[in-house]
Amino acid sequence: MNKRISRFFFLMKHSTRIASAMLFVIIVLSACKGREKITLNNGRCILDFKNAKTLTSNLKEKEFKFDRLNGKLSVDAEIDSTSASFTVALRMKKDSVIWMSLSKLGIEGARVLITKDSVKFIKRPLGDDTGKFFIGDYAYISKMLNTDLDFELLQSLLIGNSVEFYDEDEKIKPGIDNCQYTLGTIRKNKLHKVMEKGKELKEPAQSIYMIPETFKIARILFYEFGPDRSFDARYSEYELKDSAQLFPMKMNYTIKAQKNVKIDISYSKLVLNEEQSFPFKIPENYEAITVKEKK
Repeated sequence: MNKRISRFFFLMKHSTRIASAMLFVIIVLSACKGREKITLNNGRCILDFKNAKTLTSNLKEKEFKFDRLNGKLSVDAEIDSTSASFTVALRMKKDSVIWMSLSKLGIEGARVLITKDSVKFIKRPLGDDTGKFFIGDYAYISKMLNTDLDFELLQSLLIGNSVEFYDEDEKIKPGIDNCQYTLGTIRKNKLHKVMEKGKELKEPAQSIYMIPETFKIARILFYEFGPDRSFDARYSEYELKDSAQLFPMKMNYTIKAQKNVKIDISYSKLVLNEEQSFPFKIPENYEAITVKEKK
């Protein structure tokens, strides 16, 4: 299985842990106006066909580019019958640091610092609980969680760029669906037939839907047929940032796996390329969080 796809199915499997920590969630996104011409015929949308190489080239060209990023977002999460709302302050330095502060009613509950070779997390004390912290590297975490994580993947999720499942163009199928361009690991008509008839594919299916005006991502769908697991991300309300780039201010995604997860995210602030700090200090009285190694 493609490593990038396998990572997403790992995220689905451990969705409760991911949603509550806000470490590895936030995906890819939707669109506004651009240059691509759309023809209407009796109310139906007609797009010029584009091959996989052209679509992947356009997708890469429209990726969000930055040096530093400062954002604020509100999160509404629902895991089975449990719901929670909180605010996340996000700071990033491209290819270097991801910093997050999670708070509710203005009180910080957790802080995260991620670099290319380490992941650090502190959980503030609540009531009589003791504050806790975790420090580990990617090799250790990947082994503990039985997956292949890296900084590049986490960074892509947080800024809304595509996860590169399209390294080999010959394995990617282009298409058009509901007036959007698509790239998928299987053809769209085959995916529809399999889902309708309940048949099983040997490999999971992955599809990216792009708004034709901008070639920004409108939706990403991962579907694994055997255990019937899916990850469906949809993105909207792109705004122009840094005078020339579109950034998605809203995202909604649904995970169906061991837990059913729904998360709605709204950005209220996004500032680019300003100097910023990444404060992270572990108080002396905090207890270390230990993760038992899987045999």
